[in-house]
Amino acid sequence: MSDKRPIGLLDSGVGGLTVVEEVIKKLPHEDIIFIGDEAHMPYGVRPASEIIKYTREMVEFLISKNVKAIIYACNTATARALPTLEKEFDVPMFGVIKSGAQSAVADTNTDDIGVIATESTVNSGTYPATIAKVDDQIKVHSIAAQHFVKIVESNASDTDASKADIAETLAPLKDTDIDTLILGCTHFPMLEKQIHDFMGDQVKLVDPGIETTNVTKKYLAEKGMLTDNEQSGKVELNTTANLDSFKSLALDWLGYDISEINLIHIGD
Repeated sequence: MSDKRPIGLLDSGVGGLTVVEEVIKKLPHEDIIFIGDEAHMPYGVRPASEIIKYTREMVEFLISKNVKAIIYACNTATARALPTLEKEFDVPMFGVIKSGAQSAVADTNTDDIGVIATESTVNSGTYPATIAKVDDQIKVHSIAAQHFVKIVESNASDTDASKADIAETLAPLKDTDIDTLILGCTHFPMLEKQIHDFMGDQVKLVDPGIETTNVTKKYLAEKGMLTDNEQSGKVELNTTANLDSFKSLALDWLGYDISEINLIHIGD
């Protein structure tokens, strides 16, 4: 069996490209269609009703492209929109939070886990609740690091000001016993080096996008939905605003093997 339809990914901005990178690595023959909603970014400070509305529009766009599965390459959309939208649509959907939580629980030795995420994801309580379902003895330390999104979107990760900002934000975690830190926003792996430099080797950084890709691959394989293409898959990227900056960051992060990068309009 073979299913040559593309895999869809969605995000509020460019952060989801970290998950696109993982899909390219682990499913190199699959076609990929990504949409980043730069027009309404950041999602992390928006009410749940708006996050659901905008995420629904991205889902509808991807379904119009005949995707066989959708990865929510966005923690905020996973926390706020996925539970609603997976009831509205038949296409298989995969979020990053459950996979990230399970990976962190497996990795920790101190039973103390840190989470950095957007305000909306932290306020939703989804990570602590999901971790508790796996092991209710684990202590979770959450920090809203909303402004890290802006650092990534403005491509300013290596500036002295950004490094100082990262250090100040993460400083409270130094007073805990965490040995595992979940990068609970798909923008944050783009700051992995800076976060690691501050937290040190004793804290393992967990990228939920990696495990989510593994889960998606396993599902598609079990359902006979992997493609049998022998050549590398095509990568189509779409953004709803900021085409030039989106294109620049996408090419820096993914390289130049991208079939097309488009500015599109969705919704009203």
